[in-house]
Amino acid sequence: MIGLYDLGLSEETIKSMIELNPNLVDITEKELDNKLKILKTVNCSDNQIRNIIGSNSLYLDRTNEDILNLINYLLDKGFRTLNILFDSNPYILNLDSFEIDNYINNRLERETLEDIIDDLDSNPYLFNEM
Repeated sequence: MIGLYDLGLSEETIKSMIELNPNLVDITEKELDNKLKILKTVNCSDNQIRNIIGSNSLYLDRTNEDILNLINYLLDKGFRTLNILFDSNPYILNLDSFEIDNYINNRLERETLEDIIDDLDSNPYLFNEM
């Protein structure tokens, strides 16, 4: 848990994170490092990582495999600036790819995939509808 302090998160933020996600007290430095590395693979800056983790501590509970599947799915669909997308709405990282796929498939009945991706990319809070 020391790694959370190393990110520059305040004591108050960390307390709020633990309130939301009590499992954080048991997170190992290796697990935290792996989560940080995943965010760095999509070009998240240190500030973006601090914002993402400080806002969405549940991200740290997800399996690496689930997160990587989500990232690969988003890239396959045409999202290119995942760092900005995740910084704009960190809760996207709590979704599974099938949830996004269902949402996109429902919209495909009346819109093109490119239009849907553009809409989600420019309005990241639409992911909350999933």
